[in-house]
Amino acid sequence: MKKVLIIAIVVFISLACKEDKVEPTNLSQSELLSLNSWQLSRYINTSGKTLSNSELNISAVALYGLQFEFRADKETRAVDKITKTILNRGTWDLISGETVLDINITSFKGQFKIVTLSKGKLTLQASTGNFLSGVGSEINMEFTESKN
Repeated sequence: MKKVLIIAIVVFISLACKEDKVEPTNLSQSELLSLNSWQLSRYINTSGKTLSNSELNISAVALYGLQFEFRADKETRAVDKITKTILNRGTWDLISGETVLDINITSFKGQFKIVTLSKGKLTLQASTGNFLSGVGSEINMEFTESKN
């Protein structure tokens, strides 16, 4: 019984003394992008209304099934969320004073205005062009940190 009590105390002390994980601060835009894998959580119009899948084309809906990596070496990858297979890769860069994310990947190509970028949230704005109708001239894509 005495040994069990001593072991319990040692375990308790070792857990109590465990160092807290220090979160990085003052990261650059590039470092924030490279910190996480990103998954699309929703499309919204510029007024903040969430768009339903019926308002999107098939290519836009397909992005929900991917995770995006923006690696420190400027490589970007589109990874299937279920199989973890790299489906496509390309390059990325920050332009226009780091306010625009330029992505060169077949399934997700273009220049996207960075609306929000923090440790766990990325919002990109894109022109809808001829691809989507009835949602306005621009659309926002909200990404969250992928936990997988």
